[in-house]
Amino acid sequence: MIAGGALGLRSALNAWYGVVIVALLATAVVGGVLVHGAYVDPGTHQEQRVVDEWSANGSFTHQSVVRNVSFEAPFEPGTTVRNRAVYFQRVMPVLTGEFVFTTRGADTPVDLTVDRRLVVESVEETAVGSEEESTVYWRETRNLGIDRTVHQPDGTTTVPFSVNVMRTFEEANNVSKQLDSPGQVRSEILVTVVATRQTADAQTRRVTFSLPITSDSGIYRVDGSPTTEPFPETTTVTVENEPSALGRVGGPLLIAVGLLGALGLAFARYRGAVSLSEDEREWFAYRGDRADFDEWISTVRLPAEARDLPVAKAETLADLVDVAIDTDSAVLESPDGDAYHVVHDGYRYTFEAPTKPSRDDPLLAEGSDTSSDDEAVAIANGGEDPPGDSGE
Repeated sequence: MIAGGALGLRSALNAWYGVVIVALLATAVVGGVLVHGAYVDPGTHQEQRVVDEWSANGSFTHQSVVRNVSFEAPFEPGTTVRNRAVYFQRVMPVLTGEFVFTTRGADTPVDLTVDRRLVVESVEETAVGSEEESTVYWRETRNLGIDRTVHQPDGTTTVPFSVNVMRTFEEANNVSKQLDSPGQVRSEILVTVVATRQTADAQTRRVTFSLPITSDSGIYRVDGSPTTEPFPETTTVTVENEPSALGRVGGPLLIAVGLLGALGLAFARYRGAVSLSEDEREWFAYRGDRADFDEWISTVRLPAEARDLPVAKAETLADLVDVAIDTDSAVLESPDGDAYHVVHDGYRYTFEAPTKPSRDDPLLAEGSDTSSDDEAVAIANGGEDPPGDSGE
């Protein structure tokens, strides 16, 4: 219930009855759509779910055989030095080793293709802000071999490699010298593994492992660390959408508001509780005029002489205000009644306010104060507060 707005509310509902009914039914329809989407057919969407996960582990082992030298060296010719971070080019020119491949979580054999390449390039690193930018001046790739094999779940697959590092860097430095390349020569062994598990829906995985080799004043450094690459196996599943809070709560609420509101309004109109009676319409129109023309009205007690003047009665307060405007006069409101007067040129133009309708309004709660009906009138006429009715 809108406090003090019974007549205004009933007048608006009566005038816009059809529109309000349609709006309430539309609200119920929207609620029905939300309820259907939340409880009957929330719909589905596709999700990728991990059904299995395995990982590929790649590492390098490397060694070099000390060759015979013409000078006395701390290394015994013919011995093998293994997994050093630094090798001497002159006495350990050839680097050999193995790429070691293992898996975790793969309970079925894995088909492997292992491609080994030696990449030699001239690169210059330039600082750009907080990052470094690489410029490759030239690059050469050499095949070291391709192997195809089947890797067993609990086994280890090894693939050999061999590189004459001293000759590689001598040739690379010669190329850079001829090209006058400003970059630094470096090389790396790249091992690209293409792996496919022997399962029905296995996904083919491709991963590259690197063993960098750099040369510096007669030595070369080998910097390789084990690398693990996880491979989640996924599948596409259809999942029912989770109903939103709007659908679960708002839908039923909108249905209730729409249907109960439409039924209640229709029943109220059938009982005559919406339309205004003749007395109510007259009162409502009067209070609207009283709020609209407040600036033309002054509360003044007429002198006895004015009451003896010939009287002309106005049908509405608005008509009386028109007379005041035309005659440049004021509308005088009696302080002890609901009478309004305009005195001009020997005549008294008057309007008697209608009797206020019964307080037993069917849209008001029991005991409600209807004195603020004027507020509803003011709202209906532009939102201005009405003046106090001092004539009552």
